[in-house]
Amino acid sequence: MKKYEWLPTSNAPEIYPTEIFDFDSHFYLEDGGSVYIPTSVPNCNGWGNSGSTHTQGEDLKALPVRMEITWASFKENKFYTGNWDMPIDTLKKLFEKGTIDWRTGRISNYNEIIVNCAPGGIVVVWVYGNDQQIEVARFQAKERQFDIKKLSNNPEVTQKGYFEVMGKLKPEFEEEFKKKGIQHDIYDIYRKKYTWRAKTEIEGHQLMNIGFKMFNGEEETIFNEKIIEPIKENSFKPRAVPKQLNFIFEDSKKLQTVFEVKPFDEDEIMNLFQQADPNKPIEIILRMNVDLSNRRLIFKQGEKEIPIKKIDVENMWKYKG
Repeated sequence: MKKYEWLPTSNAPEIYPTEIFDFDSHFYLEDGGSVYIPTSVPNCNGWGNSGSTHTQGEDLKALPVRMEITWASFKENKFYTGNWDMPIDTLKKLFEKGTIDWRTGRISNYNEIIVNCAPGGIVVVWVYGNDQQIEVARFQAKERQFDIKKLSNNPEVTQKGYFEVMGKLKPEFEEEFKKKGIQHDIYDIYRKKYTWRAKTEIEGHQLMNIGFKMFNGEEETIFNEKIIEPIKENSFKPRAVPKQLNFIFEDSKKLQTVFEVKPFDEDEIMNLFQQADPNKPIEIILRMNVDLSNRRLIFKQGEKEIPIKKIDVENMWKYKG
C-alpha cells in the first residue's frame, strides 16, 4: 500500500455558503486510519476551490476508500448528509502517475483532495496538484435533521437565526443570489464536456503554455514536450466549458508574453458551447499581429468563426518566469 503527502480541504460556491461539520465528516483511509474534512465558517470561496487545510495525521497518508459528510446549506435552510465509497482505483492511478510542476519541470504529486458542496445535496471531489485539478467523484447527499445547538454555545440559538447570520453574503454576491436564486442543476450543467482545444495564431511566436480553469472546477496546464500531453501535440480532448484561460507565447528572441482571459463572461461562453454542433470539435484561437496588436479571441468550429467579445484584450504582460 503506497502512501502520499496530501491533505483534505473543502469549499462551496460564493453565493451558496455552507458549513461542514468536521466532527461528522471524514475520509476513511485504505490502511484503516481517517482524517476529518476541515471547513471555513462559512465555506464560500468559489466552486472547485480549496479552503481550510489542517495538518493532521502522518505526513504520508494512505488514500481514502470512503467518505462521510454532514453540512449546513445556509441559503436553503437545510442540512445534508452522505456516506459513499471513494473511487480508490481512480485515485491510485492518479497518485501513482503524479504531476509535473510546469514552472520547474520537477516531478511532484497531488497534494489536496478537495470537497465542495452545493444546493440540492451535490458533493463533488477533486484532486489537485501543480495547477492540475481533476474531478474524481460526484455524489448525491440526502436531507437530514440536525440539532442547531450542537453548533453554537448559545442555548437560545435558533436554526433560522443561525442560518441568516452565517448565510449573509458580500453585497455583490447578495445581488447575484437575488437574480439567480437557488440553482439546483447548474453544477451538473457545468460538468458537461465538449471536445475542444485552445491555440494561438500569432506570426513569429511559438505557443509555450496553456492554462485552463473550467466551470466544473477542473484545471489543466499543458506545456513542453517532457510530459504526456505536450504543447506541441495540443490534441482535442473532452473538457468542460472554460472559466479562465491563459496563454504564454514566445518570440524569436525568446521573450515570453502572457495573455489571460480571467474570467470569461459566463452567459457568452456557455451559449457558444451549448449552441455548437456536438459532433464537431471546437477551437478557441488567440490571434494577433506580429507586433501583438489587433488582439482577438475566436470561437471556431469547422469554417464558422465567432468573435468572443466580452474579454479584456489589454490583459497581457511580459512573462519573466
